[in-house]
Amino acid sequence: MFFILSLILSIIYFLYFFWVTEGLWAELKKGKNNIREDMLPNVSIVVSAHNEESTLPNLIESINNQDYPHKKIQLIVVNDRSKDKTFLILDKLSKVYHNLTVFNINETPIGWAPKKWALSKAVEEAKSDIILQTDADCIPNHNWVKKMVCCFQDPMIGFVSGPAPLTNKTSGLLDKMFELDSLAQDSFSASGLSKGLVFSCTGRNIAFKKEIYEKISGYSEIQNYISGDDDLLMQKVHSLTNSKIHFISDPLAVVESSPPQSINQFINQRLRFASKGLSYYKLKTSLALKIILPILFIVNLLIVICIIKFSETSSGFWLLPFIFKLFGDYIVSYSFFLILKRQWSFSAFAILSILHPFYILFFGFLGPLIEYKWKD
Repeated sequence: MFFILSLILSIIYFLYFFWVTEGLWAELKKGKNNIREDMLPNVSIVVSAHNEESTLPNLIESINNQDYPHKKIQLIVVNDRSKDKTFLILDKLSKVYHNLTVFNINETPIGWAPKKWALSKAVEEAKSDIILQTDADCIPNHNWVKKMVCCFQDPMIGFVSGPAPLTNKTSGLLDKMFELDSLAQDSFSASGLSKGLVFSCTGRNIAFKKEIYEKISGYSEIQNYISGDDDLLMQKVHSLTNSKIHFISDPLAVVESSPPQSINQFINQRLRFASKGLSYYKLKTSLALKIILPILFIVNLLIVICIIKFSETSSGFWLLPFIFKLFGDYIVSYSFFLILKRQWSFSAFAILSILHPFYILFFGFLGPLIEYKWKD
């Protein structure tokens, strides 16, 4: 009976990802949005920086090298209680780049997560209705601003998310694993949105209308969560407005960032991501998200048990549920890599496929239960 249940759920898992992968390709067939140069609107880019002295110059240079009219970009960087030379560097750069506005925060009010407070101050100062958000350690493609802005030609779109791989751009296996893991999460979000299912996004690459942000009262009701300046905000937009949520699957809209540099950083990052698991059921979030999360957890739990049973009995039947899950993960991740014109690694996929069920159980279970550090 257990084996039959595991097999049925794994087949449903495969069929679901087959269905949403079709949505990814259907979105691609609609063609790329373009906009006349003389019609490009003003945009505001908001960034929260905490101890980012080594990364900020590269980000600011990449923003100012965008294929977009320089005078139409307002870049707002908030120095969030940094203990290094972040503010000194920002102050110096603000004298070079006249579209750069710098704010300094020394203390976060009680009841606010530091990053959300910093970003809320940045959004308040934004002069444009279209707001792009990224992180201080990111490097966007030089067409990023234009591609994100093009999405808003549809007046019904209020929130846009884009691909944000973690990569050092090396050929090393570990780097390929980080890139695949991060883009697999993006493929989950992108494929779901292609079928109207709102799940998640990453703050490394999002955009929204300030009018919509103000309509939902910004981060109110979620301001105390250390994480969620991205997906919880998106869920509020979905739940409280009639605006459409869009994922732009375009290689020119990619924003890259380096992966965690240590095991501790990786664990803390993933625990932070998973910390909101139970909160999704207390907050205004989509029904699709509330349904899919327990199903994913149960499927991976059953797969882990099946793998253990296989190791005990050497019976290949116990691997059938795992194989169906494997093919589901393959079609959506491989398709997403093709669409983004990035190199897909079979070796990285093979290793992550084995680790993934254990990974989901570990972080899914511990994320909401234990404390963690985000940054020093």
